[in-house]
Amino acid sequence: MRNLFWKSKSLWGGLLLLYIFLSFGNVFTSCSDDEKPYPYLSNKWMIVASEQVTVMTGEETNVNITFSSDEERELEYVCTSSNPDVATAIMNYDKSITIAGVSSGKASIKIECPGETKRLSAFISVTVNQSPTRILAIGNSFSQDAVEQYLYELAQAAGIEVVIGNMYIGGCDLDKHLNNMRGDNAAYEYRKVKDGKKVNKSGYRLSDALIDEKWNYISLQQASGKSGKYETYAALADLIAEVQTFRPKAKLMWHQTWAYASTSTHESFPEYNKDQMTMYNAIVSAANQAMEDNTELNILIPSGTAIQNGRTSFLGDAFNRDGYHLEVTYGRYTAACTWFEAIFRQTVVGNSYAPQTIDPQIVKIAQNAAHLAVMKPDEVTDMIDFKKPDIISGGLKTPIYVDFGSNSLSSLPWNNVISYVASSTPVWLKNADGDYTNIGLKVLGGFTGNYAGVGGEDSQKAITVDGMDFPISAWKDGLMLTGTKGEGDTGAGQIEISELDPAKKYNFTILAVRYAGSKDARVSAYKLKGKIESETKVIKTGLKIATSGDGVYPSFDAVPFAEYVTNFENIEPDSNGKIIIEVVGKDTGLAADGHINAMRISQVE
Repeated sequence: MRNLFWKSKSLWGGLLLLYIFLSFGNVFTSCSDDEKPYPYLSNKWMIVASEQVTVMTGEETNVNITFSSDEERELEYVCTSSNPDVATAIMNYDKSITIAGVSSGKASIKIECPGETKRLSAFISVTVNQSPTRILAIGNSFSQDAVEQYLYELAQAAGIEVVIGNMYIGGCDLDKHLNNMRGDNAAYEYRKVKDGKKVNKSGYRLSDALIDEKWNYISLQQASGKSGKYETYAALADLIAEVQTFRPKAKLMWHQTWAYASTSTHESFPEYNKDQMTMYNAIVSAANQAMEDNTELNILIPSGTAIQNGRTSFLGDAFNRDGYHLEVTYGRYTAACTWFEAIFRQTVVGNSYAPQTIDPQIVKIAQNAAHLAVMKPDEVTDMIDFKKPDIISGGLKTPIYVDFGSNSLSSLPWNNVISYVASSTPVWLKNADGDYTNIGLKVLGGFTGNYAGVGGEDSQKAITVDGMDFPISAWKDGLMLTGTKGEGDTGAGQIEISELDPAKKYNFTILAVRYAGSKDARVSAYKLKGKIESETKVIKTGLKIATSGDGVYPSFDAVPFAEYVTNFENIEPDSNGKIIIEVVGKDTGLAADGHINAMRISQVE
């Protein structure tokens, strides 16, 4: 082996050695056993540009090497990592070094020229830091439901930094995504969550989004109505190819969407015979076929199976806010849990993050529904441990508050009943303390829609009637019955309250208010049926605030809200513990509509 130590007795040689050490420090390393840094002295040099390198996981950096002579450049060199699970290195054709971060930690890269007659060596200290996991969804409102809320926080709770993007067009299908990609159309709203903040940008191109971040994961999906029809997936292969031209190293995912609520009125539901399980099975089949035919798809995200699992719990078919989009708290949280576990391959059960608006028992349903879906993505798992909530015994010690309507949801102590269609599964109601009771509520039918709510600047007003506070979210929307003026009253919308104590009596407070041309324009009648039938009580629900002096009331402060409330006292349930609430829209000659916004139930002591 060539001797790396200078042995000349010459004074000039000593000065040269001192100059080298002062100029280059510890850049060079000998091949001696203790690997202390010594320069190679024979007028032939290998100079490494950086002794210390920091790189992120999943990313690369180049380190240049210069040589003092062509002779040294032409030698063969090899790179060795002390910990290839942390960092790897390769020697390029131009003799630069490419270092890639694999996982967080530290490693040392050794560069050497092996051989008995010539040997140069150097070391580069490498620190690898964890890069954020970057997730991009190319989708529509179903990807909005899945990734724009809660996924960031779930990852954060697990110690994972993420960047989330969603390329959004409502109802967008695969054909449209492909056309937009090929035409480079600025047709999207780009919703991006980074550092816990969401920013929306309009007029965005797919090409712009794909280069905006070094995406690790990119998801694709079909429009919900077509998601169970594989014949509509013809554009998928070409869309995958287009995406890969921008991000060849990203893992591609297929988002398995969910079946509609069994009572959905979505225009595509008849294509599945208006049957939820028919639609679910079709979605599963199409998703599996997409994965089989397109091997570039690496991960299946079984959101549809997670939602279907959740529907076997005591929540029942209540995962949709309008029959197809997800309920905005536990519905969206269930989808986010599914994405978390499918991507990061760690169980979401027990994750410490959950929105404060979701009951802890429902958090467990969402997390377990997602976990079971990732374990068995092609079949529904019956959640036998979650058939009924844990009940606080001792009767109805504090009142129950119910907010009807899906336009705005109320936080505790309110229970939200969002669907106007008949349900076979009750909503289990909480009391004012936030504890589940054994009292259930079901819409039996008769309602024709959701009332979107009062508008205007002053409508952001909480009202208090007889000591009962109604937040804006509770009184601005409701369940509606629509009739035709001049053709008589509407039919009755019915709401069933069950599991009441037949030996007890209950008080009911009902509120109904709705914008109308005059106070007499819309009138609703209410009747309660339990052990006996109550009298009928009427609320003139019409409300109009002054605009240019033509309103019924000059301002919201002047509204006599007590007139929009009616009370039923000492109502006894039937022998089965049930009370039926009937709502009828009266034909006033101006309109024939009825509705209910909010309700309080209390037990008479």
